[in-house]
Amino acid sequence: MRALVVGAGIGGLVAARALQKAGLEVLVLEAHTYPGGLAGTFTHRGHRLDAGATLLSGFAPEGPMALIAEALEVRFPVEPLPEGFPLLEVHLPRGRVVRPVGREAEREAQRDFFGPEVLPFWRWQEERAKALLRLAPRLPWPPEREELPRLLALVPELLPLLPDLFLKAVHRAPQDPHFLRFLDAQLLIASQAEAGRTYALYAALALDLPHMGSALAPEGVGRVAEALAEGLPVRYKARAERLLLREGRAFAVEVAYGGRRRGEREVVEADLFVLDVPLAPLLGLPLKAPKDAWGAFVVHGVLPFRAPPPYFRQNAREKPFAFLSLRPEGEKTAFALSLHTPLALWEGLSREEYGRLKARWGEMALRLGEALLPGLREAEFLLFGTPRTYARFAGRAWVGGYPQTHPFRFPRVRPFPNVFRVGEGVFPGQSVPAAALSGLRAARLALEALGLAGSEGEARPSFPPSP
Repeated sequence: MRALVVGAGIGGLVAARALQKAGLEVLVLEAHTYPGGLAGTFTHRGHRLDAGATLLSGFAPEGPMALIAEALEVRFPVEPLPEGFPLLEVHLPRGRVVRPVGREAEREAQRDFFGPEVLPFWRWQEERAKALLRLAPRLPWPPEREELPRLLALVPELLPLLPDLFLKAVHRAPQDPHFLRFLDAQLLIASQAEAGRTYALYAALALDLPHMGSALAPEGVGRVAEALAEGLPVRYKARAERLLLREGRAFAVEVAYGGRRRGEREVVEADLFVLDVPLAPLLGLPLKAPKDAWGAFVVHGVLPFRAPPPYFRQNAREKPFAFLSLRPEGEKTAFALSLHTPLALWEGLSREEYGRLKARWGEMALRLGEALLPGLREAEFLLFGTPRTYARFAGRAWVGGYPQTHPFRFPRVRPFPNVFRVGEGVFPGQSVPAAALSGLRAARLALEALGLAGSEGEARPSFPPSP
């Protein structure tokens, strides 16, 4: 029995390892030269730079990444951050607030900056986040037919959470304009939507990021994907171009190779397929961005000095909010500086217009970044990425999957009987832990369809338990 995984992103790699562990023959196709996709790390001038995701979490005991590490027998080369570590610093019009690791330290920092009126919000947030973390590895959404009993069994746990499925985050928050600006800035990173549009339940979980087992990857976020890819047969520079169907089922993928095999094409057959890439282009259909999706303008570079923590800083004093990620490399510091940008701004431009717009946004990004870390312009080199860059690299111009305005916009995981989608384009959405959980769910569904899972949906070998 052969499984073909298209895309070596986090979701695809988790699914591949789970299927391989269950005894299937697995092959992974990856269009680029390294694993991870937008959670990967590329090399430029001898330095490792993160392609997209920079902030890792979920590694606490019983957290999503810890469960996956145990289930798949993989060791992630990350360094957990201790309680009280200053994880993230947010610059607001009236000053700076630090988000430390640990809920007690966070509440103290929030009270000192915003006042005691924000504490009920953080108590609500903690309660909802803990409930969702217990549910996350078991929650099938939207459910496939065979998952309906699993979903129904979770109803008693879901019922208390339902009001926050329909409320927006802003409705749970104190109406202090400074606190609302803080929420907008944080949720744009985690949910691709501001507090007035992010549904409250997702906001509670997204805001828990510092307390879910935050960790640093000394050589870049891509080390997580590299650990997952170890021992898997991965063909790099292998771009899947078409999913071939027969009588409503997939039977093969057309592949075009690059690198040393440039110009070669092959039809790769398999019994089941996991897609960590958008489905539409594989069916010959245009890929449409969500109307409310954001693009990203990113600056990568390496500084000739070692920057101190916090290693994550956000300039929310003015829009567009700028997010700076720092990673020390000996006596130097690799960084990524990102800004949300409207997709329409970058469409239909001539080469000259595109060059001028890119230069203007580059200058604005560095100005906003200098407010977070003076000396940013001293970088040994600067690389600039736009939505056009992401369209070339990732196959789509927008970032973060679907903005988390409600959970009903996510597509089915199984578009065809033997095809399963994973990654940030399916529930629960963006982030490394979310993509990893999507891979585990796809593998479980595939193994159940093949009769290689127990009656309760626990695949052999072990997975995080299903109800």
